[in-house]
Amino acid sequence: MWGGLQVFSLPQAASAFVRGLFVAVATFLVVYALSKLTDVLFAYWAARARRTATKLDDQVVPILAKVTKAFLWGVAVLLVLQNLGYDVSSLLAGLGIGGLAVALAAQETLSNFIGALALLVDRPCEVGDRVDVEDISGTVEAIGLRSTRIRTLDGTVVSIPNRKMADAKINNFAKRPTIKNVFTVGITYDTPYEKLQEALRILREVLEGHPSTHNYWAYFKEFGPYSLNILVIHWCKYTDYQKFLQATEEINLEIKRRFEAAGIEFAFPTQTIQLQGLPPLGKG
Repeated sequence: MWGGLQVFSLPQAASAFVRGLFVAVATFLVVYALSKLTDVLFAYWAARARRTATKLDDQVVPILAKVTKAFLWGVAVLLVLQNLGYDVSSLLAGLGIGGLAVALAAQETLSNFIGALALLVDRPCEVGDRVDVEDISGTVEAIGLRSTRIRTLDGTVVSIPNRKMADAKINNFAKRPTIKNVFTVGITYDTPYEKLQEALRILREVLEGHPSTHNYWAYFKEFGPYSLNILVIHWCKYTDYQKFLQATEEINLEIKRRFEAAGIEFAFPTQTIQLQGLPPLGKG
C-alpha cells in the first residue's frame, strides 16, 4: 500500500486518508502483537503467583495485565487519531485534568493499591507468618488490595491499610532461623562448690541432649542478692511458637527433675534481719 502511494498520484485528501488508514492498520497490528505478548508474560506470572501461599499476587496480576493492555490500546488510539489529522493535544490535556481529579478523589485507594504492590515485590511478610506491626502482634491472615488482615493472639482481626503496612516497621518472627530464650537459674548461697559445678554440668547436658537445641550457653554469671545466678541462653530450632513452648517445658521439667535428684536447691527471695540493741526477753 505504501509503495502504491509512491507510484500512483492521488488527490491530496485521498492520499492523506490512505496514509492514515495504513498507519492505523500498522498500529493495530503492532499493538495487537504487543497485547498478545503481554498475555503470554502475565500468564507466566499468574502461574507463578498460584504457587505462592499469598493470594495478593493472584489478585494483582490480572489487574496489572488489564491496565497494561488498556495503556497499549490507548496509545494506539492516540497515534491513529494524530495521523488522521486530529489534534490530540486538547484531548491529552482533558485526560490529564480528568486523571488528576480522579487521582485526588481516589488518593487513599491508589496509595493502598501501591502499598499492596510494594508488599508483593518486597515480601516482608506472607500469609501465615507471625508478625509484630507497630503495636499489633498476630498472624497474617490475608493480604488484599486495600488492607492486610492480622489475627491477633486474642483472636480478633485487625485490618491495616496497605499504605501503612508498606511504611511500617514489621518484625517477622517466621523469618528467624531460631527462637532465643534467655533465663536465669538461681541456686541457694549455701550450695557447695562441687554442687555448683554439678548444676552447670546438668544444665549443659539437658540443653545439649534436647532435640530442639540449635545452640546454648550456660555459665555461672553473678552473685545475686539472694542466689548464685547461672545465665542460660537457649537457641531453639522450632520457630513455631507452640512447639517452642513445648520444648521449653520439657527442658524445664528435666532440669527440675535432675536438680531434685542431685539435691540442688533453687533459690527464692529471702531476707535476713538482725535486731540489735533490744533488751533480752524477761527483763523490764
